[in-house]
Amino acid sequence: MTRLQAQAAKLVVGAGGLIGKALAERLAGEGWPVLCTTRTPRPGAIALDLAKDFSSWTPPRRVDVAYLCAAVVSLHQCRTDPVGSYAVNVTGTVNLARTLLHHGAHVVFTSSNLVFDGSLARPRSDTPVSPATEYGRQKVETERQLLALSDRVCVVRLTKVFGPNTPLLTRWAEDLRRGQTIHPFVDLPVAPVALDFAVDVLLEVGRRRLGGIVQVSATEEITYEAVARRIADQLGVSQELVVPIRAADSGLNLEHVPQHAALDVTRLRNEIGMTPPDVWSTIDGAFA
Repeated sequence: MTRLQAQAAKLVVGAGGLIGKALAERLAGEGWPVLCTTRTPRPGAIALDLAKDFSSWTPPRRVDVAYLCAAVVSLHQCRTDPVGSYAVNVTGTVNLARTLLHHGAHVVFTSSNLVFDGSLARPRSDTPVSPATEYGRQKVETERQLLALSDRVCVVRLTKVFGPNTPLLTRWAEDLRRGQTIHPFVDLPVAPVALDFAVDVLLEVGRRRLGGIVQVSATEEITYEAVARRIADQLGVSQELVVPIRAADSGLNLEHVPQHAALDVTRLRNEIGMTPPDVWSTIDGAFA
């Protein structure tokens, strides 16, 4: 263990979520002291609810890099409870970042491509934001406030992250194996990022203490129909079981259906030297 490892810890806020859990496990596997927080008490984790007043809270040991991964991520919940979700996604997140910066930490915040409305193909990080959902509007406001706090803040905008056994893809695979039809959206694009790659980027951003905005996205866009057909092909089942529908006909009353999902990743490639994996390897790894 290095002198730095002995002295400072990495903090993962939201270690119970998809990205936070994978990030905390990777850091621990590399030998770093890791502090983890979750909204509700869990063994080995600090209970920290961003919806509550934690103005007197301080990390129990020195933190050199803090990853803010906790959020209300349900678009439906943000739309139906804008006040409650704002308290977590904006107010609580910014207040925690302010505390961590005061104690000398570098802050890495996970954001979303939904800061854009999807009308433009591969918007750059400096393209004016244009959120079309309540969740996207909250991410925009959190980004704005965090970046105004310090140059020791990095916003990492991620498109849809698919990890092993992603629930939607696993459910589709199970239905297809049973000979049941599935109904993916024919008009909803996705530019999926593999969970392992998303974690790689977050670790590198933290290691380099980067500031500003880094965008992480597959370079190719596909539809959820294409994802479903790939799964059917990999399983060797009939494509007739894939019956695509339009999002508007799903009965889900979606808040917004974007035309595009991918982001420009010039900084990721040129400055950080990382290239996102192709979409099909991401899909195959997510339902294996």
